[in-house]
Amino acid sequence: MQATLNDLAIDGGDFAVTGFSEGRGNKTPSIVDMKPLKSFLMWIIIVALTAGIAWLAFQVAGHDYYKPGDDIGYNMGLIGGLMMLTLLSYPLRKHFAFMRRLGQMKYWFSMHMMFGIFGPLLVLFHSTFVVHSVNAAVALTSMLIVAGSGFIGRYAYRHIHRGLYGSKMSLREIREELLGAKDEADSKLKHYPAVIFILHHFQAYALRPRMTFMQKTWRFITLPFRRQYATMRCRMIVPGESREGREIRQLVLDYLYGVERAAQFSVFERIFALWHVIHIPLVYMLVATAIWHVVAVHMY
Repeated sequence: MQATLNDLAIDGGDFAVTGFSEGRGNKTPSIVDMKPLKSFLMWIIIVALTAGIAWLAFQVAGHDYYKPGDDIGYNMGLIGGLMMLTLLSYPLRKHFAFMRRLGQMKYWFSMHMMFGIFGPLLVLFHSTFVVHSVNAAVALTSMLIVAGSGFIGRYAYRHIHRGLYGSKMSLREIREELLGAKDEADSKLKHYPAVIFILHHFQAYALRPRMTFMQKTWRFITLPFRRQYATMRCRMIVPGESREGREIRQLVLDYLYGVERAAQFSVFERIFALWHVIHIPLVYMLVATAIWHVVAVHMY
């Protein structure tokens, strides 16, 4: 009997899903798929910027170019502190009606992320990467905790929202999106039973309902690596020289991403809710310690 993606559905439960994420399964890729190239160039830029900042930090920490109290150091700390203080405007924009006309949320969110990165960086360069007092140590520690918390929240955010600025999704919407391209998948994968078997095996593991806590934890950690391994196996089976082969590869990639997202959605939803509860008090703690540090510096 010819296997189809209809055979991949897991009977019963909330995870009877097949198909692809919204819109991606129906896209026809160009002759040369630019997404891998763009992703590679983006990583090159990120690595180059990180290396440049790390080199500059090493130079500042190892040489006496300026002191935290000098004009350069003081102004860097002032600008960085004001940038982090501005971060409080983002939750105010979300909760107060009189601020809802002040631009779209996506621009506020972009500013929130940018200031959340460059504000702490300027403060670190202001300190010359040396802690000079107890109040500075407390303020610096609070800042690093909040900044690290922000990265965790951003990672969870992208798994439960549509893109960087999109609305929050639900598990029902994900299931509906995964069901959207079933017929197309059947027609394109019918000549690749080995690919269907790989997809079936990945989905059966990703969406298996009855597992112990440790098994679920291990699955959550290892599922992205299993998805990459399944993608690699499928790419070895499907040739990528032709346009049809590239379409099938993209179809398989979208399907595997869709299954992974459906399997991990509820976990990331809980992580994001817990993060939100913890992150807000940390921000207030940062503001209090920063004010304490500024007052102590100017008094003594």
